[in-house]
Amino acid sequence: MKRVIIIWLSLASLSFSSTQIGIYLDTHVEFNLFQVLYPPSVYPSYYFPTYASSQNPQGIYLVVSYQRIGGKHSISNMFLHTRGSGNFSSSLLLNQLYFAPDGEPLPPPGQNPPGGNWREYTTNYQEIEEFPVSGKSKAFSRPQDFIFKTEPDDEAGNYQITLYYRLFGL
Repeated sequence: MKRVIIIWLSLASLSFSSTQIGIYLDTHVEFNLFQVLYPPSVYPSYYFPTYASSQNPQGIYLVVSYQRIGGKHSISNMFLHTRGSGNFSSSLLLNQLYFAPDGEPLPPPGQNPPGGNWREYTTNYQEIEEFPVSGKSKAFSRPQDFIFKTEPDDEAGNYQITLYYRLFGL
C-alpha cells in the first residue's frame, strides 16, 4: 500500500502547473540637495535624484517577468503596485515624492501639482501597470523615474524611507 501512495503522489505532482513571477530593481535612489542649487528661487521646485540607476539616471531600472511551467494556467494578468513607508519627517511628507514612467519631463518650478504622468507616493499601494500573461515566458522592462518636490518649510537633515513594490498574478 505504501508503494502505491508514493507512486500516486509523484504522478499527482506532475499534473500541477505553476506560473513563476519575478521582479528586479537595480539600485536605491538618493536626493542630495547639497549637490544642486538649493534653496530654489521659486516653490515648489522639482529635483531628479542625485544618485540613481546607471541604466536610468532619473530613477530605477525595473523588470518584471513570468515563466509558465506545465500545461494549465489560471493566471492571465500580473499587477505591479508601489507604495512608500511613510513621511521623511514632520515637514518632509511622502507625497512630495513622485514617480512616473521613464522619460517623463521635469516639471517647471512653481507648477503644482507637477502634471503629466507624475503620481505622488502614498502609504497605500497604487497600481503602476497591469501586464498580460500569455505564452511560456516574458520579461517587461519598466524603468521608473522619480522627482522630489521642495516646499518652503522643508527642514534640513538626512532622511530615509522605503519604497515597496508588489507584483502578483490573477
